[in-house]
Amino acid sequence: MDEQQKTKLDEMIEELKQKRDELKVQVHLAKAEAGDLWQETEDKWQHLRKQLDKIENGAGDSAKDVGAAAMLAAEEIKKGYGRLRQFIKDI
Repeated sequence: MDEQQKTKLDEMIEELKQKRDELKVQVHLAKAEAGDLWQETEDKWQHLRKQLDKIENGAGDSAKDVGAAAMLAAEEIKKGYGRLRQFIKDI
């Protein structure tokens, strides 16, 4: 390997090190963000499950109100799963 090739290889190695370090940080941040999205959606899921239990055990107007709230919560969870799926897809 001549000096010019060695210099070019050294430059390439430095560039690869920099890209590796940048990607390592991005992966760490993405992992944290995905975890946050998951936890937010999981909390909504747990809340929905409690609402569904109230519907099963309740009757009358309060059950209707809880049912409407449960529908809204289910839509939020669906959107949350969609955001998480898109986030993972974009990585």
